[in-house]
Amino acid sequence: MRVRQNIHKGIAVITTSLFLYTSFSVSAQVSTINYKGNVLEVKNMADTTELLDPVTMETLWEIRNPNPIPLKLNNMNIYAVQEVEQQPSVTGETVRRYIIHQLGSQLKKDGEYRLMLDNIIISDKGKIVYHNFNGIEKKTTITTTGETTVHTGGASRNIVHSYRWKETDKKLSTTLSVQIEKIIDKAPVYTPATVYNQPVPCLLDTKELQRPFTVKAGVIQY
Repeated sequence: MRVRQNIHKGIAVITTSLFLYTSFSVSAQVSTINYKGNVLEVKNMADTTELLDPVTMETLWEIRNPNPIPLKLNNMNIYAVQEVEQQPSVTGETVRRYIIHQLGSQLKKDGEYRLMLDNIIISDKGKIVYHNFNGIEKKTTITTTGETTVHTGGASRNIVHSYRWKETDKKLSTTLSVQIEKIIDKAPVYTPATVYNQPVPCLLDTKELQRPFTVKAGVIQY
């Protein structure tokens, strides 16, 4: 078995020539972060997903979320949006659109993109107090040539198109990171989530935050 491991910006990729369908996780450690006047308790454990490289047909084990998972904010439990009795007045989709709209002037090249946002926390006061941004990814097309098919009148090769999300512009990701920090700092105050009629910190849905959007001729389509 051949194994290759690459580590880049906190993302580890392990490639093996065998098709192994197992998963692993980094050992969890709990630590605290002091961030803009708030104290967060976080668990340092990354989620692992399995991918199939369409070109080499090798199996990739990739750590997609190297960020610590927030557990508590100022000693209050942080609830997932599905766990609260009354959800906050803002959703991951609303925040996604708000940020993309504010970034409009920075997004000029045509293509399909997604902002790798996660761990956005709405505090018990209704403010966005924490977030992670892992860059902007673009949907890229990978074209491969398959086996030749012989038929009456000649032969033809099968062309296979597949797609992959990839960070194609690291400079843009760095620029957007600074801009998103400012945008979130200026975000309005929302109505917080509640449990037993008490306001609580709430973690927005990552799937909503990372939904793709399209830029075409300078116009953003959400």
